[in-house]
Amino acid sequence: MNTTERTSITGMSTLTFMFFSFGFVTTMNNILIPYMQTLFSLTNAQAMFINMVWYGAYGVGSIPSSAITERFGYKRGMLVGLMICALGGFLYYPAAAMVSYPFFLTATFVLALGITLLQVAVNPYVVEIGPHRTTAMRMNIVGTASSTARMIAPLVGTALFLGTIMQIIPDKSLPVSDLQRTQLAQSLQMPYLSIGAAFLVLLVIISMIKLPVITHQTDDRGTIAKAWKYKHLRYGVLAIFIYEGIEIAIPSFMVQYATGSGLGVDESTAATFITFYFLAMLVGRFTGIFVMKCVTDRVALSVYASVGIVLVAFGLLFHGPVAIGALILSGLCQSVMWGNIFGLATRGLDYLTNKATSLMLTAIAGGGIITVAMGAVADKLGVKAALFVMIPLYIYMIWFALSAGRMAEKQGM
Repeated sequence: MNTTERTSITGMSTLTFMFFSFGFVTTMNNILIPYMQTLFSLTNAQAMFINMVWYGAYGVGSIPSSAITERFGYKRGMLVGLMICALGGFLYYPAAAMVSYPFFLTATFVLALGITLLQVAVNPYVVEIGPHRTTAMRMNIVGTASSTARMIAPLVGTALFLGTIMQIIPDKSLPVSDLQRTQLAQSLQMPYLSIGAAFLVLLVIISMIKLPVITHQTDDRGTIAKAWKYKHLRYGVLAIFIYEGIEIAIPSFMVQYATGSGLGVDESTAATFITFYFLAMLVGRFTGIFVMKCVTDRVALSVYASVGIVLVAFGLLFHGPVAIGALILSGLCQSVMWGNIFGLATRGLDYLTNKATSLMLTAIAGGGIITVAMGAVADKLGVKAALFVMIPLYIYMIWFALSAGRMAEKQGM
């Protein structure tokens, strides 16, 4: 890919802005989970269906999204993704009018399909816009923008949604009436209409920006089957599957965990802890940029995962502020995992990078599958038991970090 330094800066700036936009929308799901749980009187597992349809969209949409970007180009893929996102936001209006959980899940799925296409379109740019040795660093830069959005989103969602619950249902010990359900549902209409409109505005902006061309995006040599032959990619796909479960488990269960931890906090206050979790991730992104200059991606991934085990163990063994603080600080450990997994899994793949990306984005479905399974555990044994599942997931990360490099070397990467 032949680009000038100015073009590369323009491209990275555009990609950073894109990561901010879909990072914000993705994190709003962490507020929707307790909101929908109250609105429709759902169990933990049922409420986690929001994660299931959101991350499941990656599972069914990543490979078709890859085909779209190859056929029409990455920029056009972004524009199509933005149109789908706008449609998903607008579908919340009739879903709220019907007070239908399945319709809300449908709107969430459509919105997530758009985000999936955006992910497929922008991630290869991050890989190809500079040398491979700095891939993890660039992933951390755009990840910083995403983390910033994810830190802000819980505050916005709490103000818009969880505060509304307290106004409409002052006594949560009483059954929710039909009138209250209608009022709660209608409170979602304007925020998501605004999100849909924002994606349309972003579509217009992106259409006017000149982005560098990735010259090998339609290379006929690249196939999913050929990419799948590489062992380090296969285990990297599983690592992404597991990582997504780790990353979203704590913010997904934070409200339930904090309100039942003996701190005496309500849902609105508990939701602010999600912001601190993503603040920890943001700090981790910033510090990770410098850490990656000093250590290899395999060392960073293994160390961060090891610290994650310790922090989650603190969250399980202790109570009150110590436990909450430990779980919040685990965001530091999640902060650089995606970039390091991505760099290790795509090492030496060259023209197969696009196919590898679509496979790894398919694995994001793990965020939904794992949290639904954890929700079922929480319904039976409690939230702490559900969070214990994270420890063996971290152990896999350590193994992958220590093994991926050797796998790539054996295959001549």
